[in-house]
Amino acid sequence: MDELKLEEQIGKILRHKGLSIATAESCTVGSICAQIGRVAGASDYLQGGIIAYQAELKDELLGVPLSLIEKHHVVSREVAEAMALGVSERLHTDIGIASTGIAGPTGGDSIRPVGTVWLAAVWHHPEGDRLRCKQLHLMGNRTENIAKAAEEALYLVIDLLQSTDPSTEQ
Repeated sequence: MDELKLEEQIGKILRHKGLSIATAESCTVGSICAQIGRVAGASDYLQGGIIAYQAELKDELLGVPLSLIEKHHVVSREVAEAMALGVSERLHTDIGIASTGIAGPTGGDSIRPVGTVWLAAVWHHPEGDRLRCKQLHLMGNRTENIAKAAEEALYLVIDLLQSTDPSTEQ
């Protein structure tokens, strides 16, 4: 499977397992969904994506409470997890993947500098929900940071699917 692109690997696993996926994106502005959707036949497993840049949209569209955002900050593990759970619940999918971060070149601070990104992936598994999170500290320009965050999100999905179900490893 190593010769396949990341999005092709994900498609192969999702199709084989009969699973569906949706994305909730902030700093990656739809790049994760676009990559997954590039694969012919992606409509078999890709339900769609929600780009929720503003906190109010994270609340309204994804069910991320504003109180959670205020308590932990919009760029946090907690918000990324809530976004992934929210998109999978709202779009009725097995897998939800989310990104929140500061792509740059502005917007960072001493606690969350430009390039700070949180990714989360959830799998509503019959044996209980499985969740993976990852924090990134990217050093590129805005375009590079968005591309790298989207790529890392795809790796996170593969890790989630393979580590929770040994039959998908090849």
